[in-house]
Amino acid sequence: MNKYTFLYSLCILCTVRLTTPLKAERSSQDILITSKLRTKRQSCQDGTYQHEGMACCLCAAGQHLERHCSVSPEDGTCVNCEKDRTYNSDPNSLDSCEPCTSCNPKANLEVEDRCTIFKDSVCRCQQGHYCNKGKEHCRACYPCTTCREEGIKVACTATNNTICNAFKEQGSNLAAVLVLTTVLLVALIVIFCLWKNNKYCFGPNGGLTELPNRSLEEMQPLRGVDLRPHLPDIAKTLGWKDMKQLAEGSGMTHTDIESHQLNFPNDSQEQCSSLLRAWVEKEGMTTASETLVQTLRRMKKKVKAEDIMAIISNKEDAITRKNSGSDAVP
Repeated sequence: MNKYTFLYSLCILCTVRLTTPLKAERSSQDILITSKLRTKRQSCQDGTYQHEGMACCLCAAGQHLERHCSVSPEDGTCVNCEKDRTYNSDPNSLDSCEPCTSCNPKANLEVEDRCTIFKDSVCRCQQGHYCNKGKEHCRACYPCTTCREEGIKVACTATNNTICNAFKEQGSNLAAVLVLTTVLLVALIVIFCLWKNNKYCFGPNGGLTELPNRSLEEMQPLRGVDLRPHLPDIAKTLGWKDMKQLAEGSGMTHTDIESHQLNFPNDSQEQCSSLLRAWVEKEGMTTASETLVQTLRRMKKKVKAEDIMAIISNKEDAITRKNSGSDAVP
């Protein structure tokens, strides 16, 4: 081996020994940097918010903020929401949790999904009730309508009321003919009976003279009377069952009627008074008294009709006497 070959080999050996520690040292630095970057990415995993010029970590879902950060983004304090009572469904910087929704049994609601610290409770209608406003906006459910002979077309669900079948056209036509025939027969029988008892008097031209209308005379004291002062006594006399039938006959919807029950779930007297007040406003303050008595008579509630007439007459007489006494000269 000549001297040139020896020097070349010595240079290669030195180069290997010098470069090996450098590579090892560089590899350690790379690991340290990678570790720091990984830690930085993992911190504030739910995002940040600004507080006094500093980016602080958001609290996780199911928590709320108790103390803002001051030195580093992670040194703020978050605490859990109260189990079964409050929740937060998203990362946040709120100082409190949202209250859980209550599913009120008095409004015919029940719990479908319980409230957790991460989500609100979900309510649904009790069996046999419905609400067509959607779960998010439903605060009360109403009893499903019951179909009778016509049968059910669409069953009641939690989101829609029952739809009953309409009577078949042929059956409806037959029923209409039967009703018309019955009415005509009854009218003929009544006219014959009245004629036999000289209730009708024939005029000079063979026509019927007009009968005195006792019903109209009886209604005269009720015209123009404001029923509002008499509502508590009238409601007590009517009772909820007859008041409900009266409201249904006047065209008030089932939902409107049931709302008065829901407003006063434990007081039938208040239910009746509330529904009566709404019915009077619908019929008109000064005409409702006459309509009320006439409707009760058509419902074959003659005793209640007479009792209500007596209530109105007695109170109106008392008011008249009081006004007369106050106007008298001593």
